[in-house]
Amino acid sequence: MPLRFSFSPYRLLFKRPFATSHGLRDGTDTLYIRAEEDGAVGHGEVTLPPYVKETIADTIERLNTLARKTFPRPGQLFTQLETLDEIKDAPAFRAGLSTALIDLISNNRQWTVRKLLEISGEEQPITLVTLGICPENEVAERLAELPRSAALKLKVGDPGSAARLEKVIGLDDRRLLLDGNQGFKTMLDAADLARAAGDRLIGFEQPFETATDAMNDWLAEETTVTVFADESIQDRADLGAKYSHFSGVNLKLMKCGGLDRAKAMADKARQLGMQVMLGSMSESSLGCSAMAQLAPEADIVDLDGPWLIKNDPFKGLDLVDGRLRLPEGPGMGAQLVGDLVFSPAA
Repeated sequence: MPLRFSFSPYRLLFKRPFATSHGLRDGTDTLYIRAEEDGAVGHGEVTLPPYVKETIADTIERLNTLARKTFPRPGQLFTQLETLDEIKDAPAFRAGLSTALIDLISNNRQWTVRKLLEISGEEQPITLVTLGICPENEVAERLAELPRSAALKLKVGDPGSAARLEKVIGLDDRRLLLDGNQGFKTMLDAADLARAAGDRLIGFEQPFETATDAMNDWLAEETTVTVFADESIQDRADLGAKYSHFSGVNLKLMKCGGLDRAKAMADKARQLGMQVMLGSMSESSLGCSAMAQLAPEADIVDLDGPWLIKNDPFKGLDLVDGRLRLPEGPGMGAQLVGDLVFSPAA
């Protein structure tokens, strides 16, 4: 059977509306991609928050166009990934398509993705789950809904950040990572919040806007906090240009264009002396299980989408006693459990 692609539009819904300094949303538009050949199947995920340029309609059109072309067979993995480099200005589409192909080849060979991509080592990263921006009186209830993890990520950058941080410190004993999502306008406000977190603080993610990366230099020197880039570093070119303003980087499949590129960025970040965080853009268990393959190369894993979503159509990674656990078996380790309806690509 020749290589075939199909797709299924879907909307992932949060258990509670999720708030960051970008705004409030109840879910995320997603397109699932299926690749099939010779009886083997692979799945990929394209998840598009409202603040990115790519759209579901554009992604379907790109997939239909690509499906009409002659494509290297799945056995030629790296030739396929080189073919995907023709995709421009659509990193999330490339990520979803490459995930489907990598999953397909791994399932066909009955290999794990880690074996296919030569990812070795025992994962020992710090695991995070996220508490979004919320009223102070909801903190206790929301904390109770989250699974046990090694640390908490706390969304900050709004006027209630300090009060919410104080509440969290009083209710929960986990270490903390603050995520500003570019919400801080002054260095002093960010520094005050970092100091309030005290010795439980393990990092501060993207406190300032991307146009003011030099502000991170002062924050790191003033508070000794490890500052992680998110929006400032989207791909390997950004990493080379901006690494000097950060001590760590949050890698995301939808930003960098796929697992192969994320691995290359993780390797480069290590060479530059940076810490590596694995993040997501609210993907389901499929996308998060894909990124979790790189856990042996990470310091921190922030892949909590499955615990924030109420209609996850896949089952995959888990947290056991605060430690990341991937399911056994070939491929990405994520299994389709929902009723997705796939339409063939043209």
